[in-house]
Amino acid sequence: MYLNKAPKFFYFRTRIEWHEKGKKKPKHNGFTFSQEQEIWDTTLNTLSELQNESGIEIYGLVLDEEGLHFLFSTPYFNENILILDWEIRLRQFLPVSFIRPILCEPIGNYEQIRYLLIEIYREQLAVDNDKVLWKRPFNSMKLICEGHRKARLFKDPLRIVFQPSLVVQIGKQTVNSWLFQ
Repeated sequence: MYLNKAPKFFYFRTRIEWHEKGKKKPKHNGFTFSQEQEIWDTTLNTLSELQNESGIEIYGLVLDEEGLHFLFSTPYFNENILILDWEIRLRQFLPVSFIRPILCEPIGNYEQIRYLLIEIYREQLAVDNDKVLWKRPFNSMKLICEGHRKARLFKDPLRIVFQPSLVVQIGKQTVNSWLFQ
């Protein structure tokens, strides 16, 4: 039982190992598209389960060459336990594991959340003639912009993703230019 109930914000990132059957060493990066799609779909499903069970709110999720980037809040002081639970759920369906150590970085305020969201999304898209082009398909912003049914998993308290003009600005500007607005 948790005695303290106050929302805490966290940023978690990890690299992922893919354990091929019969191989001694895990595969750290360079997943095939189908492996990335499996990781993405399973991640969304397992996070949906965790969200229903634990009350977490998810603000951003990206799967890229570096691994998973995940911004969330939890009403309890259980962030590292939630991440371990998530990894266990992923491993039930996929031959993957997170590279240790598993630590969640606390986020102190909404401005830091805004900065991190822009930073992780910026590498996922480009803008050409005010048209958003997705460099990589595995991010929550794309799901939200396209009205995907899994978009309901994500919250946007800063109104970044649910405003198309801001999405275009993210694609056009660098992170440093956002810091001074």
